[in-house]
Amino acid sequence: MKPKNLDNLWEVAVALPIFHTLTYRLPETLKEKAQVGCLVRVPAQRRVVTGYLLGLAQEVPEVVIRNILEVVDPLPRFGPEMAPLFRWLADYYQYPLGEALDHLIPGSAASPGPRTERWAAWQPQPEGAKPPPRLSPKAQSILDYLRDHGPASLPELNRLFPRCTSVITRLAAKGFLTLESRTAWRDPLAGQPLAPAEPSFKLSPDQEEARTAIVEGIHRRSFTPFLLHGVTASGKTEVYLGAAQATLDQGRQVLVLLPEIALTHPVAVAFRRRFGSRVALLHSGISPAARLDQWRRIILGQVDIAVGARSAVFAPLPRLGLLVVDEEHDPAYKQEGGLLYQARDVALYRGKLAAAAVVLVSATPAVSTYYRAREGQYRYLNLSRRVTPRALPDIHLLSLKEHQAGRGLPVISPPLAAALEKTLSQGEQALLFLNRRGYATVLFCLFCGEVRQCRQCSVALTYHQGRDRLTCHYCGYEESVPERCPQCQSTALKRYGLGTERVEAEINKLWPQARVARLDRDTAPHSGRALKVLEDFARGDYEILVGTQMISKGHHFPRVTLVGVIAADQQLFFPEYHAGERTFQLLSQVAGRAGRGEAPGRVLIQTFHPEHYVFQAVASQDYQGFVEQELLTRRQSGYPPFTRLALARLSGTPEEAVAKAAARLTAALKQAIAREGDLAPLIRVLGPAPPGLAKLQGRYRWQLLLKSYGRPPLRRALELLRQLWTPPPKSRIDLTLDIDPMSLF
Repeated sequence: MKPKNLDNLWEVAVALPIFHTLTYRLPETLKEKAQVGCLVRVPAQRRVVTGYLLGLAQEVPEVVIRNILEVVDPLPRFGPEMAPLFRWLADYYQYPLGEALDHLIPGSAASPGPRTERWAAWQPQPEGAKPPPRLSPKAQSILDYLRDHGPASLPELNRLFPRCTSVITRLAAKGFLTLESRTAWRDPLAGQPLAPAEPSFKLSPDQEEARTAIVEGIHRRSFTPFLLHGVTASGKTEVYLGAAQATLDQGRQVLVLLPEIALTHPVAVAFRRRFGSRVALLHSGISPAARLDQWRRIILGQVDIAVGARSAVFAPLPRLGLLVVDEEHDPAYKQEGGLLYQARDVALYRGKLAAAAVVLVSATPAVSTYYRAREGQYRYLNLSRRVTPRALPDIHLLSLKEHQAGRGLPVISPPLAAALEKTLSQGEQALLFLNRRGYATVLFCLFCGEVRQCRQCSVALTYHQGRDRLTCHYCGYEESVPERCPQCQSTALKRYGLGTERVEAEINKLWPQARVARLDRDTAPHSGRALKVLEDFARGDYEILVGTQMISKGHHFPRVTLVGVIAADQQLFFPEYHAGERTFQLLSQVAGRAGRGEAPGRVLIQTFHPEHYVFQAVASQDYQGFVEQELLTRRQSGYPPFTRLALARLSGTPEEAVAKAAARLTAALKQAIAREGDLAPLIRVLGPAPPGLAKLQGRYRWQLLLKSYGRPPLRRALELLRQLWTPPPKSRIDLTLDIDPMSLF
C-alpha cells in the first residue's frame, strides 16, 4: 500500500556497494532539519549506515519503507545543484553513488562541529559618565588596541599582550569592553594579507585578448569551454585572475583546480591578496577538521573563490561562473584509488550544468584536449610569448653515447658539468631533473643474475643510500641490504640505475661548497615540507635543486638560468600509448623553469636517443609538430582521442584463479557483445593479460581493455560486463573498472 504523504519520502544515497539509491520516510520530528545534502543515518541490511539526502523520492518502491533515524548535521554538505553532478559521476565511472559521496565529501558522522573562541570589543562609555579609574598599563594598552583596531580574539590578544585573559575579564566586568563567542574557522591561509591588491603589471595585448574572450563567455551565462594554451611564463595565471574579477562582479563564484598540493598554496595566496578573505583552500594536505571548516564556510556563503587540488572540483559553490583547470594535462588529475574519476572531465561537466565558463590551462595541453579544441569543441586561446624580460630558453640535446667512459656512464656529462660550473660562478641557480627517486633502481647479483624484488609487488626494490635500505615505491615494503646474494651466496652484488639521491650525491662530490637541496617523495613526504623547500630555493638559500616532477611545473624562480635533465629516456619507452606525450610534457615543463628573470636560460637534456621525434620537438619547442606526429600514431593504432577506453582489472589470489576468472569474464563479454548485433562493430575487447605490474600489494592482477568508437557503446558494454561478473565461489577476487584510464600498466 502506498503511503498517503508522498512529501515525507526521500531518496538517500547510502554508503553501500549498490548501484541504486534507497527510499526512506522522514519522520515529522526531523522535518525541520532535513535538506538536500544533509548527512543522515538510516537502517539498511540489518545495520545502521550513513547516507546523503538527494531530494524527494520520484517514485514509491514496492517494498516496506523504513524511517530515517537521524539527521546527523542540519547544515548540508552540498546543495541541490550538486545532485545531478553526483548522479552523472556515479553513472559515468560505474561506481556506487553512496560510496562515492562517502569518499568525496569531507567529514563524517563523528566529525566535530566548528570551534568557537571568545572575542573582545571596546565598549564606548556613555556621555557624561564618570572618568574611568586609573588602569594598569597593560589594561590601558588593551583598551587602546581594541579602540584603534576593532574587535580581536582572546588568542590574538594573548599573543600581543601575554597572559592578559584575567585583565580582559576584569575590564569586561567593569563595562570597558564586551565579550562574545564567535565561530573560529580553521584557516590554512591564516596570516596571509587580506586587503585586496592591485594587479602587479598591465596585461599584454595577448593576455588582454584572452581575458576579454573568457569574460565574454562568462557574461553569456552558458557553458563555454576554453583551452588557454600559453608558453611557460606567458602570464596565464594573470589572465584567469582577471577573469575571476569579472565573475565576482556578476555575483557568481570561481573554482580553481591545480594538480599538486604544493601548487595550490601560492595560487590561493595570490587570490587572497587580490580578492580578500572570501577565498577557501581545499586539499588533502590540510587537516580533516580544517578541510571540513573550509567546506562549511562555502556552504554558509562565506566564500566566493575556492582553490584546491583534484577533489576541490566537488566544492559546493552554488553560483559557479568560472572554473579553471590549471596544468590541465597533468596525470595527477586522475584519482588513483576508490572512485577513479578524472577531475578535468568532471570540471567540464560541472561547467555544463552550471552554465559557466571552463578554462583549461596549459603550456603543453593534453593531445586529446588540443584535438578537441582544433575540432571546435573548445575555444582556442593562445599566448605565444613570455611576459618576462627574456624569451624562451635555448634547449640542447646531449647524446650520452658520446660521453660514455669505457663501460661507465657519468651521471653529469662534461657539457652539463661545465654549464653547472659557469652557473655557480655567476651566482645563479640551477635545476636538475630526474623523475625517479632513490639512489639505485636495481640491486642484482653479477654471478647468478638474481634481482632483489618486492615480496608483495612484481617490481625491483630501489636502493636508498641515506637509509641503507631496499624499498618498494608501490607498497612501502622495506628490507636491509644483503651482504650476500640470497640465491647463490655470492658477494658480487651490483647497484644499477640512478635516482635523485644518486644525483644529489654526485653534485655534492663535484661541488662540495655548493648549497644543494633535493625535492622528492623521500625528502618531502607531505605538502608542507615540499612548500618549505620550494620557498627556501626561491629565496636563494640553495644554488642547485635536484628533483622529480615536483619541480617541473608551475614554479617561478627568476634566478634559475640552467635546467639539466639527467636521463630523459626513462619514461619515453614505458609501455603506455601516451609515453611520448608524457615525456614531451615533462621535459617542456621543466625547461620552462629556466630564464624567467633578467638572465637568459639554457636547458641541457641528456639522452641516448637525441634523434627521436619527441626530443627533437622539445629542443625546437615545436608543440604543433609533436601533436601532429602523435595524432597520426594514435589514429593508426586506435587510441584516444579517436577511441574511448575502459580498463576492467581483476585482482586477488591465487594467481591461477585470477587468470581463469579473467578468461571466463572476457569470453562471456565477447559473446554478449556479439549477441547485441549493432554493438559488435563498435567495441573491441583486448585481453585478458597481466599488466606490466602483474602483482601489487600481494594481489595478482589480470585485465582486459575495452576500446569503443563512442561513449554510448562503451557504456552498454560496461553494463553487460557488470551483469556478467560474479566472483568465483570462495575466492578473494575483485573487479575494478577504470573509465578513461591514464595508465594501462
